[in-house]
Amino acid sequence: MALRNLLLILMIGFISATTTRNIENSSTEDYDELSAFLDKVEPSCWRQTGSNKTYEKLLVKSIFAPFCITSKLDVRSLSSDLKTLDESTRAKFFAKYCPQMHNCLSCLEPVTAELRKCLAPNEVDVLGIMIDRLPEGINLACKDNGQIFFTDDSSLNECSDKYLNYAKKCTEKISNFDEAIGLSNYGSKQCEELVQVRECFEQKMVECKAPRLMDIFDLFYRPIMKATPCKNVIREQLNQIWSFLESKKIPIKA
Repeated sequence: MALRNLLLILMIGFISATTTRNIENSSTEDYDELSAFLDKVEPSCWRQTGSNKTYEKLLVKSIFAPFCITSKLDVRSLSSDLKTLDESTRAKFFAKYCPQMHNCLSCLEPVTAELRKCLAPNEVDVLGIMIDRLPEGINLACKDNGQIFFTDDSSLNECSDKYLNYAKKCTEKISNFDEAIGLSNYGSKQCEELVQVRECFEQKMVECKAPRLMDIFDLFYRPIMKATPCKNVIREQLNQIWSFLESKKIPIKA
């Protein structure tokens, strides 16, 4: 099951809705990602439901979802207004488009309802974490008229234009997505890779002078970490290091 595609679709879709400067150009690539994911989810639908009926419903609802979104979100106007978004225009911009973006979330519900039927229980858990936090993610992006994008020395253009590549590059830190979806079975390898994904994003956000965008990333990252045994794994690793240092009588400085 290509969970990496699913996570990328959700992440890229949300970020493109809140930060991208070129929505029209990015839509083709996002569609390719979605098409690839739908192709790979078909066998999983059959395994989970015993027929292709759910997959066929998923296809239909996925096709109509973009039409639903464009009926609630003025994408052409949004794309145009993003090009002139600055301190003088952001109050009007976020007041106009944040309610529209919240309305768009209802367009995802028919798709995710069918998708849940096609996924194994551990994959449904990940999907739930991502979907459930989208409203909060929009609220965070819209808070104080998008203040998170207008911190000192921030470069909204640079980050938003490169975010798709950042997402793909950083998620490559996960060596086996089929292995990584079993959240309850995480060991040191999976936990370390998940930490590496976050460290990669943090580095990229610092490079493009928009470190506060990590708050949006962490909104999704922290619940996934919490759903895994990673906290216990990291504590155990620290205890082992502490025990080793004590055995060697190496002083620990606070």
